[in-house]
Amino acid sequence: MNTEDNPNLKQLDQLQSAKQRYEELRWRLAFLQTLSAERDPEPTEEEIINRHIHNNESRLNEFKGWGVQDHEMTPNIWFEQRFPSQAKQFGPAFLELRQTNEAGYTRTTPISINIDFFASIYSDPQLSLSVVYFEPEMEFYYNTAFQPVFRPVSQEKLQNLYRGFLIKCAQSFNDEVNILNLFHEFRSDKIAKQVTNRAKSILAADHTFFSGTSKHQRIKGPELYERLARVFVEQVLERVPGETLLITDAFLHFCEYLRKRNMPPVNRQVFKTLIPPAIRQEYEISIRNDIRDLEGGGWHCGWKGIRALLPEPEGQVN
Repeated sequence: MNTEDNPNLKQLDQLQSAKQRYEELRWRLAFLQTLSAERDPEPTEEEIINRHIHNNESRLNEFKGWGVQDHEMTPNIWFEQRFPSQAKQFGPAFLELRQTNEAGYTRTTPISINIDFFASIYSDPQLSLSVVYFEPEMEFYYNTAFQPVFRPVSQEKLQNLYRGFLIKCAQSFNDEVNILNLFHEFRSDKIAKQVTNRAKSILAADHTFFSGTSKHQRIKGPELYERLARVFVEQVLERVPGETLLITDAFLHFCEYLRKRNMPPVNRQVFKTLIPPAIRQEYEISIRNDIRDLEGGGWHCGWKGIRALLPEPEGQVN
């Protein structure tokens, strides 16, 4: 019976595809993750279904061919089944030599590797796995639908994932494929490094990728403070004609704002790179040096026309 004609069979088919997708994702993450004291919680079956079926239903059919063997299966076809868009963009995974003997038996040998293709498959939209090379810091990052915050990953770990792909492919064949190059030559450090170096250009992301206004977030990135500064200006400050806000008071308010969110405080120099631009963008008011304190004892830096909604700051923050 056709699954399209039976809603129950279609739902079961989608669930199996979603689980297969998640197991593949887990396999790849095992190469990318770094061990820590606290492990990431496993998603529930409902979360797997929501992520992989509701968000990627149009791509589930691409997984139905996984593991399907026929008499014409080759390493190129094996990789194309799993990475169809990358194969379309960068070409087949290998240059293959196919030899047929007098008995009509055909054997395939991968003789040269397509570096561009393998550099592109680190990042896989089918699994909601994103890998980018952040050019300003010369660092690779990855995230998934289940771990949306980007995490750094070393080039050595990416090279291990590349080697894992080749071993997984080699294990899928018997005598119909000569797996020597898959198992040995193509898994060498030399070629693995070439793949990762090529990924730096294919998966490149510029300075805007992790900017304060970007939707992308990473663990402990400096742009986190930039985002908090924008929220601080929007939520804690308000435009009031005739009011003034000294930069010292604004600094103490911001440190208190960070403390309530379990964030470490910033020093004054970092503060000056965050808050004045955010105030200028939000209220079109620039910092000035001609503000008198209440006692009239001297001139200070600050802003005219805005005030803080929080109580007056107490004490000093170094």
